[in-house]
Amino acid sequence: MASRAEQKAALRAAREARQKELTAAQTRRRRMYSLGALLAGVIVALVVVIVAGGGSKTPTHTTNPKTAKAAVTALLKGIPQNGNTLGKATAPVTVTEYGDLVCPICQQFAFTTEQQLINNEVRAGKVKLVYRGLETASSDANGGEYAASQIAARAAGQQHRAWQYIMLWYYEQGDETTPYVTNAFMQNIAAQIPGLDLTKWQTDRNSSVLANAVTADAQAAAAVGLDNPPQTPSITFDGPKGQAPPIVGLPSYAQLQSEIQAIS
Repeated sequence: MASRAEQKAALRAAREARQKELTAAQTRRRRMYSLGALLAGVIVALVVVIVAGGGSKTPTHTTNPKTAKAAVTALLKGIPQNGNTLGKATAPVTVTEYGDLVCPICQQFAFTTEQQLINNEVRAGKVKLVYRGLETASSDANGGEYAASQIAARAAGQQHRAWQYIMLWYYEQGDETTPYVTNAFMQNIAAQIPGLDLTKWQTDRNSSVLANAVTADAQAAAAVGLDNPPQTPSITFDGPKGQAPPIVGLPSYAQLQSEIQAIS
């Protein structure tokens, strides 16, 4: 009988294969809605995704806690937060990321495209960025790590620091095939967030309201067709001109910009 590590490794390989299939299918659908320069942009983005998906390497980043804390502080400094939302409440476009904190592809997205989005459109007040959970790399069989991790991030959001928690997690993310998501691991991340009241954070982790919010995330993903099969990251867009087709998989920054411009 396969060990838990072997089972999780097999699931990871299956997810990566599904991501390539979903990305290719998504690109074909997007071609039906795209013309001219947008079509060219999608083709370029597809090449980037395929190249990125060809290996499991993570973008170069620091794992030094002090350096990571400084990088996250600089990235988010001055940007308002409310719960799981980053950015001004008046921002005309809402970009929602469905992610799994244990997912290495979500980590790659956070260190590349997402940071560009935060530094530019979110900081400028053009976009607000919402984080919602979607279980992929996590496994309920491994101590319920998915729900625990999502509630921990939302508990930090009760103090307007959800995005500090999310980004610091990605800096310290472990191997998804190992049971590294422990109470001590989550507490250590919380302890690194400047100004976070750890006692309140611990109390909020027991909140049924936050647990229900995690359940609502899964329902919201299903409502827009992101659950068959679930794949992270998955991105949705809402703006003054309506909704853009969701992006499933690892998008380029240019691809996000095209979607945002189309609905602005």
